[in-house]
Amino acid sequence: MPSNIRESDASCLEMIRSIIRSTVDDNSKWVEIFVDFENAQPTEDEREIYNMAEDVLHDCDEVLADVTSYGNGCYIERSQLKNDSDIQALKVLMTKLEPFVARTCSYYEHVAKIEKIVPIILWELSSGPLPLEEQLANKQSIAKQFARLIGFVLDFDVVKMRTAQITNDYSYYRRAKHIVYQDFEDQGVPELPQVQMFLCEGNPMLKALCNGVDAYMHSHQTLPINNTTDVFVTIINVCRFMLANEECLARLTDSSKHLCCRVMTGLVILFDHVDQNGAFVSNSSIDMRDVVRLIKQNTTQEQSDCLLAGLRFTTKHYNDSSTPKSLRQMIEVK
Repeated sequence: MPSNIRESDASCLEMIRSIIRSTVDDNSKWVEIFVDFENAQPTEDEREIYNMAEDVLHDCDEVLADVTSYGNGCYIERSQLKNDSDIQALKVLMTKLEPFVARTCSYYEHVAKIEKIVPIILWELSSGPLPLEEQLANKQSIAKQFARLIGFVLDFDVVKMRTAQITNDYSYYRRAKHIVYQDFEDQGVPELPQVQMFLCEGNPMLKALCNGVDAYMHSHQTLPINNTTDVFVTIINVCRFMLANEECLARLTDSSKHLCCRVMTGLVILFDHVDQNGAFVSNSSIDMRDVVRLIKQNTTQEQSDCLLAGLRFTTKHYNDSSTPKSLRQMIEVK
């Protein structure tokens, strides 16, 4: 929450916003707004938070470029070591592994940045008394930053999942370190237990995103849950409109279309994480069939498979009995 808003004022705003929006918001339809996820620029009022997010996103770009270039890491060097009891050879290998381990630690350090910026962005997008679609139209640059953050989260987790050597290098380094130095924990790259947990997580950046949402909701406990989920639904409906309207489509590049699809996917996952009934029930606030249709229509087969796999395997409620069979078939059949 911005520092210039007192806690009592914030509580009052939350109550007013909840009352107003409960009577005017309709989550079942498109939101006919074009949000320029590529070029929207901040107003003076938005600049501080926009720049805070920009700093995080700049690091996101560097982290994504680095993890994408990780390749086979030290796989060849590790496979050439035949005898783990050869301490000297292990020391040489550890020296080669250390830059890769340091890179992995830098990925983990990015988690805290995401967890910190998400509540700030959500507050900025939802703290006004206007209907959410108007709030979003007035805060396009902040919506752009949120979209870019979601895009990074999904992209990083896909690359990390496909790059097994990240985990293998780190695990081998830890084992070698204990063989070589035994109780001398101050030798080599410092070990962080959280890094191992980060690597064990199937989708670590998505978890960080969810943690950020949880932190936002915890700090605004007077707000009904649907005030948070409505933000997600509104942005999804904006993306649906942009991907279905011919005039909007003509303005979108292929990368913007892909970003819209990633944003919808990420927000469905967040909605499903927060909402008690999830995103897939027949009376969901999200038109899931339209979301799936638009993802398939506006992405390549590989991109579509990846995003739909995200809906299947990273959501809490997809496997619930309440998910309609027809929706499952739509998601699972290519």
